[in-house]
Amino acid sequence: MAQKLIQPINNARLTASYKWGSAYKRDFGGVHYGQDMTGGPIVYAQGNGVVAFAGWDDVCGYVVGIVYDDCVNHFDGGHRPLVGRYYHMADVRVKKGQRVTKDTRIGTVGNTGKYTTGAHLHVEMDTDTKYPNYTPTLAGNSNLLKKGLRGAKDTTVDPMRWTHTKASAPDNQTIVAGYGSDWVDPRDAKLPKI
Repeated sequence: MAQKLIQPINNARLTASYKWGSAYKRDFGGVHYGQDMTGGPIVYAQGNGVVAFAGWDDVCGYVVGIVYDDCVNHFDGGHRPLVGRYYHMADVRVKKGQRVTKDTRIGTVGNTGKYTTGAHLHVEMDTDTKYPNYTPTLAGNSNLLKKGLRGAKDTTVDPMRWTHTKASAPDNQTIVAGYGSDWVDPRDAKLPKI
């Protein structure tokens, strides 16, 4: 049965959206292939899956990649396995091969690696579960993450189309958009509640 992924941090404020507008590219010189958020500070797995990689990356700091079992897209009702990649954490609390659930702590929101402007969590979602550590965020290979795109196809997807807010106990999740920022699509905070 397909699962509904939930937010990786319980009290989230979105600070940059997936491929949103031209402001991010203007300010940072590239496309934003993920979703940035502050809050937490605990970072949880978003559902049931297996850790594909975890540790220190020379560019993105403390990172974790999880291959999630069949996941529901709340936008179109489709479902498929996905890779979730989490960057810039202050620490890593899981190991490669470990099975995780929504209650598994994978790390803490941090400010590690290059190119960060403050403590936040960068979340990427990708349909390429065969190569979970390949990311279009990098212009070249690092020690843990590898330069995407494999072939010429961008396999990343918008994390907000796959994420749900678990507003009930014990998670009691909330999410707001970083209003006033040119980097945030305010619609991204309107996640379905479960």
